[in-house]
Amino acid sequence: MEVLIWILLVIAVMWVFQLYLAVKQSQRFADALKEIRTPGTTTTVGMGGYRYRGGRAFVALAQKDGVVTGARILTGLTVFANAKPLNELVGHKLTDLAEGKGLEKSKKKVVEATQMAAKTLLDQNAQT
Repeated sequence: MEVLIWILLVIAVMWVFQLYLAVKQSQRFADALKEIRTPGTTTTVGMGGYRYRGGRAFVALAQKDGVVTGARILTGLTVFANAKPLNELVGHKLTDLAEGKGLEKSKKKVVEATQMAAKTLLDQNAQT
């Protein structure tokens, strides 16, 4: 019985540590978004890919007047993923990205995430 208690305790500690790392990753990604969030811009994050098969892609876009002014992608493994610049999207029109134009060389999950973010920003622009 004592061994079972120790096993459960170790599992609980590992779970808490994983939650801590997930919170830290979220904070790092939020800090990276602050870099592209400038006065007059709107930002959003799109998600693409599969949860388990090949992972997910998270792409953050900042736009002003329908043109991308900044972009970041969350890349890496599990809770150790970090945001990296996605400069090839800067200067593209949201309408083009929503249709997949200019994304021909990107992975499918990145294309899906970029399209989702672009469509969300277009919807926000249409409401204002």
